[in-house]
This record gives sequence, structure tokens and C-alpha cells, in this order.
Amino acid sequence: MEQNNETMACGEATTAVRVVARGQQGMTLIEIMVVIVIIGILGSALAVGVFGMLGDAREDTARAQVNTIGSVIEAYEARNGDWPESLESLTEGKRPKLKKANLKDPWKQELNYNADSEGFTLCSNGSDKRQGTDDDACYGDD
Repeated sequence: MEQNNETMACGEATTAVRVVARGQQGMTLIEIMVVIVIIGILGSALAVGVFGMLGDAREDTARAQVNTIGSVIEAYEARNGDWPESLESLTEGKRPKLKKANLKDPWKQELNYNADSEGFTLCSNGSDKRQGTDDDACYGDD
């Protein structure tokens, strides 16, 4: 009879496991909604980080671009004894110093260039696209 009790106990346990397994057929709507909300929160956090880094990369690119063009302008002055009349004049001739595509900042705005007998200024208006604000990247600024 011991053997039958063990067999019944084992059989009852198997039945109990089968009942639990049959009860778990899928996820409830609330569980699915919780998972979707968690994925949305994680996606938002990731997007904020990526777009923040993209903005920083554009600012760094603008600073590097302005510094490179500023160096080209200084080299032009050393060779010719005068500042170029415009940035476009550096894109002309047999061996142009710059490409026309380099004359726009990462926000697709024209760079601001002014020259006089004292020197020159070269700036990108930055992400707000307005001259004279804190986000401007100018030649010589660190």
C-alpha cells in the first residue's frame, strides 16, 4: 500500500502541475501594458541622451570648422598681405583653399565673416541661428 500512496502522491503532484501550467496560457492586458510603458520610458531616456550628444557634436563641429577656416584666412593674409574680401573668394581659382560646402555651419547657416585693416571676425551663429548669443562659435574663442 505504501507503493500506491507514493504513486498517488506522485500522480496528484503531476496533476497539480498540469493544472497550474494550463492556467498560465498567456500574459494579461495589464502585464502587456506595464511592459510597453517600461519600454517607452527606456526609449525616451535613450532618445534624450542621443539627441543631447547630437547637439554637442554639432557645437564641436562648428567650433572645429570655424577654427579651420580661420587658420585658412590667416594663411591667406600671410601670403597676400591682406584679408580676403569674402569667404567665397577662398573657394575660387585653380586650387581653392576651401570648398563651398565648408562655408555653412552644421545648422546649414552661412558663417559670418567681416574683415578690416585691423583683422577679421569669423563666427557661426550656433543652434539658435541668431548672431551675438552665448551659443555662437567664433574664431579664437576657446
